[in-house]
Amino acid sequence: MGLKRVANMHSLSVRLFRSLAVTCLFAFAASTFAATVSGPVVVLPNSYYLQPDKGGQTKLVKHDGTRLLPGTIAAYSVTGQIVTGALGVVPDSSRSFTNDLDFTGAPDTRYFILDTVSGKLQTDLDQAAWKKALDDAGVHSEVHIYPPLPWQN
Repeated sequence: MGLKRVANMHSLSVRLFRSLAVTCLFAFAASTFAATVSGPVVVLPNSYYLQPDKGGQTKLVKHDGTRLLPGTIAAYSVTGQIVTGALGVVPDSSRSFTNDLDFTGAPDTRYFILDTVSGKLQTDLDQAAWKKALDDAGVHSEVHIYPPLPWQN
């Protein structure tokens, strides 16, 4: 009688282990598909991405596809774990020279800084506030930002 009980317990634990393993695999697969960014992207540090919007302009998104900035990116640069740039539409003149030319903002250009380690995003900065915030973030060298390349869909 005792041997039969041990055999039943073993059978029960094997079935329980199998169902737990299948459930874990299913949960892992579901989370992997739920957190993927589809389409063309530029990979940034710590699971941030640049991705085209429906109009072909560049947007900044998290790993789950959530948009971080209300507008599009006219120019950007990555320095270590910091992503910085200007908001707006890429000028047509920059499209003809790929992204070899520095971006020159107008007086009303707004800038952003993303610390990809902490997730801290500073946005709607004028040029003076942007340069000071970069210095405060430890980016002491002269930062050059460039327009993104045109998206090839």
